[in-house]
Amino acid sequence: MTQQFEPKSSALGKMNEIVVVADDDLWESAIGDTFRYYFQSAYPILPTPEPIFDIRQFSIKELNNQPLRKELRTYAILADLSDEDSPTTQMVKKDMGSEKFEAVMAGKGKNSSVGKDKWARGQVLFYLFGKDKVNLSEAIKNHYSAIARRVNKHDEKQLKSSIYVDVINRRLTERLKNDFGLDLEVPGEYKVVIDDAENKMLWVRKDTKEAIQNLVIRTIPYDNENQVTKANMIALRNEFGKKYIKSDEPEDFMVVNEKDLPVYEYTFELDGRYTREIRGVWEMSKAFAGGPFATYLIVDEKAKQLIYVDAFVLAPGHDKRDLMMQLDFIVKSGKFTNRIQI
Repeated sequence: MTQQFEPKSSALGKMNEIVVVADDDLWESAIGDTFRYYFQSAYPILPTPEPIFDIRQFSIKELNNQPLRKELRTYAILADLSDEDSPTTQMVKKDMGSEKFEAVMAGKGKNSSVGKDKWARGQVLFYLFGKDKVNLSEAIKNHYSAIARRVNKHDEKQLKSSIYVDVINRRLTERLKNDFGLDLEVPGEYKVVIDDAENKMLWVRKDTKEAIQNLVIRTIPYDNENQVTKANMIALRNEFGKKYIKSDEPEDFMVVNEKDLPVYEYTFELDGRYTREIRGVWEMSKAFAGGPFATYLIVDEKAKQLIYVDAFVLAPGHDKRDLMMQLDFIVKSGKFTNRIQI
């Protein structure tokens, strides 16, 4: 007789969400605190703190009682393997195999593994386990960064679909290629706010009822490395804010808040070009308004110029993490065309 298997359904769920599978008593212990400390730490940097990941926790019993809970996208499975009566330990032991289980209990095996499509297609499962609670806590600490990167990569397709819900704005995309040498796909909903050809600056944005997402691109002659500092990037951003973003109140303009809040800085390569990024919160100098920003300064030594890209959000009363992630994805997906006009 041929055994019939029902095809697995496609996994559901939001990006930046991790479903924790753990016994309730383990989740309510210091192990749960450790997991939340890392995975629910604040996303850098927003006016009101929002976690890097949204977390939900279910026990094995809760999963079995509601089968739809087994059809979500991203799971972290926590198990103290010394608790042999634990339903989670029993599941992990079955999934990992007795040989690997014995190696972990002997202190020789790895205390993490990755699985896919256990209950539905398109799932990723991160197993974190230890021979005792101390070992499990160390596994969470040691593997947080790698898991966070894998979750972000797993969410990338969903993130991209949330950005490009409409066609790409071909006209603006070609404009950036021709005038800025930047091959950056502008989503269809973005419109031009200011086109300052004299200062080689283009400001585009997307408006919805909940938020305004902005991208500013400009080129600057490159003379020396001192131009690519945090202080100079803040000065460039404040220069833009003072010139272009004002309210009806006299002398009220957009400025970086570096007195009350930190401004983080990072360096990386964007399509082979050295890039510095600063990230912080902007405010109006007088009015009560503000939001997150990320500013990128890309060094093009051959063209002897800098490409300045600024991404910022205004979304009063709404979460801003995913909006900033969308802008960050647009910028960091950029390539260069070598057609820059000096």
